[in-house]
Amino acid sequence: MELTVSQYAIGIAAGNPDFIRKYYDCLRQQLLLIEPSSELVVGLRNLLDAITYYYQTHFDKTSEVVLKAIDIFSKIKHQDLLGLSYMIFGANCRSLGEIDRAVNYLYKGIDNINASGNIALYRCYCYYQLAEINMSIYDYQAARSNYLKAEKMAENIKDASGLFRSYNGLGNLNMAEENYPEALEYFKKTLDIRGVTNSERSRTFCDLGVFYYRTSELKLSKEHFEQSINIRKEANLMNATSTALIGLGATLIELEEIDNAISKLDEALEICILYKAKQKMMNCYHLLAQAYLKNKLWESATYSYQKYDELNMKLSSNQLQKIYKLKNDQIAGQKEKIEHILEDVKASIAYAKRIQAALLPPIKTVKEHLKESFILYKPKDIVAGDFYWMEHKDNKVLFAAADCTGHGVPGAMVSVVCNNALNRSVREYGLTDPGEILTKTREIVIQEFEKSEEDVKDGMDIALCSIVGNKLQYAGALNPLWIIRNGGLLETKANKQPIGQFDNPKPYTMHSFDLEQGDSLYIFSDGYVDQFGGEKGKKFKAKAFRELLLSIQDKSMEEQKTIIDESFETWKGSLEQIDDVCVIGVRV
Repeated sequence: MELTVSQYAIGIAAGNPDFIRKYYDCLRQQLLLIEPSSELVVGLRNLLDAITYYYQTHFDKTSEVVLKAIDIFSKIKHQDLLGLSYMIFGANCRSLGEIDRAVNYLYKGIDNINASGNIALYRCYCYYQLAEINMSIYDYQAARSNYLKAEKMAENIKDASGLFRSYNGLGNLNMAEENYPEALEYFKKTLDIRGVTNSERSRTFCDLGVFYYRTSELKLSKEHFEQSINIRKEANLMNATSTALIGLGATLIELEEIDNAISKLDEALEICILYKAKQKMMNCYHLLAQAYLKNKLWESATYSYQKYDELNMKLSSNQLQKIYKLKNDQIAGQKEKIEHILEDVKASIAYAKRIQAALLPPIKTVKEHLKESFILYKPKDIVAGDFYWMEHKDNKVLFAAADCTGHGVPGAMVSVVCNNALNRSVREYGLTDPGEILTKTREIVIQEFEKSEEDVKDGMDIALCSIVGNKLQYAGALNPLWIIRNGGLLETKANKQPIGQFDNPKPYTMHSFDLEQGDSLYIFSDGYVDQFGGEKGKKFKAKAFRELLLSIQDKSMEEQKTIIDESFETWKGSLEQIDDVCVIGVRV
């Protein structure tokens, strides 16, 4: 039997509570005339009662009768009406704060309602309700996905109410994300939809009141809250009226209309107590406390704060339990997907490591030009912001220890830019003077980052040396050169300006030295001396590093590398390595 009347009744009633109040008795009589004793009609009567109770906010009664409808529609295998019943029950569970059950039944609604059938609208409503749940636990990504699904369905079936809810939800989502221009656009779109009811318009006015409150346009906020209240009172939508009254009360406090604010909040509180809307009661008490404080009504303020705290403790505990359960269910469902993503990420970073390693000079090449030398290179992560560099030009051996901004993947990306800039300074511009190389490298790095539309201030600290015969040249950007000679340590400080953006930059200074037989020189990034460790968890510091190097001068360079590495690990102990480490030692 085609139940055109009942389908029409349910379709209109679910979207328009004014209609159901006016025509409820008439509709039930028509259902009885069709076939009073049939299971289908009994199920429809229960469903219609459930919808009525739901819009009257009698949520306990809603659960009782909609479960009867679910039982009947399951037996007679009426999939669409079963799906609609699941939707009503899911929405009702949400109103009762039973979030996990709500999600379960809303998905059952989606599974059962035909997307192109007579009541496809309620599949749209399922997505909308899921989005609202996502919003309540601050899962904005999932909320956006469900709102957009609801919007698409509403557009396909050309339903004004579904489209209104979708636009309204997206407006509130963008407002929560502080994307105010897009939020305002969605709110205005709700008012342009043909067929929008007065109660729906009142909802937009209320949301615009919140919008203008958050954007500090308080007069517009007050105006829109008042419009919403007038419409809702006329339609006897008292629970909804309390929401707008609370918003208006907050706005009036900001406008310093304190007596008026207290009056509106008292009115809202009476409604909230009547409907047992505890979350809104809590908001009322919190705002009333603020208002009483401004009027120096200390006892009233204290009482309001006490009531607020009582409700807050109860609601926070219950809500956290529900959120944790829902989140845990979501996490369990996504575990496999996350593991696949992590594997892809690991594979990508491992490949990035191979690329970065290809940019570093091979140790064999280093040993060909600097026979008595070592490089201790310890990235914090798989890839690093530190790198070592070498070039051989005009009989000069150029080598450097560099420390780029950051570590891990971001640091590695900066290191590629800086490594390339060093290569260009030598190969393209033919420079071999360390000071000139660093000055040109800074120019290239700045040019590269200026191509971005973002303000990129990344760069590097570096110590750069050149050796030909017994002649040593050095220039540095924040990183020094240490030479150990005859049991003493000579430090040459770097220019206090990085390779990158810097106010009033100057050319880098080049320092020249005549090396003596047995001299040892060291350049390094700050990762070694800045590492936390030891008994008190403090930094290693430059002084301790000097003493360590002075104590091992009787060792070969390879032995020194081992001792320096072991000392670092011993100092670090169980603490995390905080930065990349690069130390280069050379003996003449």
